[in-house]
Amino acid sequence: MVEGQCAVTTKRGAHVDLVPLEEIPARLRATGHSVGKQRMVIVGAVEKMESAFTVDELAAAAPEVHVATVYRTLAVLEEIGAVRHVHLSHGPAVYEHSECSEVCHLVCEVCGRHVGVAPDVFDPVRERLATEHDFVLDGSHFAIVGRCGAHLRG
Repeated sequence: MVEGQCAVTTKRGAHVDLVPLEEIPARLRATGHSVGKQRMVIVGAVEKMESAFTVDELAAAAPEVHVATVYRTLAVLEEIGAVRHVHLSHGPAVYEHSECSEVCHLVCEVCGRHVGVAPDVFDPVRERLATEHDFVLDGSHFAIVGRCGAHLRG
C-alpha cells in the first residue's frame, strides 16, 4: 500500500439522509423490489421503533415473520436507504431509520452505556478535517468509544 492511502475493507455509499418512513413502499417499488405482506409487516415494525434497534428486537416486534426474512428485508431496506446499521460496540449492529437517525453515538468502553448526541457536536472536528485533510467525516457508522463519567478514573 502506498503511504497516505487507506485500506478499504467495506464499501459504503456516501452519507445521505435516510428515506422517510412513509416513502419506503414507493422506494421499494421504484427500485424493483417487491412490497409483499411479510416485507410490509417488517416495515411496519421498523416504523414503530422509537430508537435504534437490533435484528432480535425487530424480529420480536414481528413474530409472524421468520428471522431470516427479517435479515433479508433489513438488507433491502439498507440498500434503498431506508435504514442504516451502526456499530456501537462489540455487540450486534443496531439499525436506525430516518426518525431516529439524527444522533451520533457515544459508548462507554467499560460499562457499555450508550448516549446519543446531536451531530453538530462534531462540527468543529468536521470543519478541521475538511480544511486540513480534505476529508468529509461521516459519523453514522461507528460509535465514538470512550469512558462515561462513572468510569473516568480506572
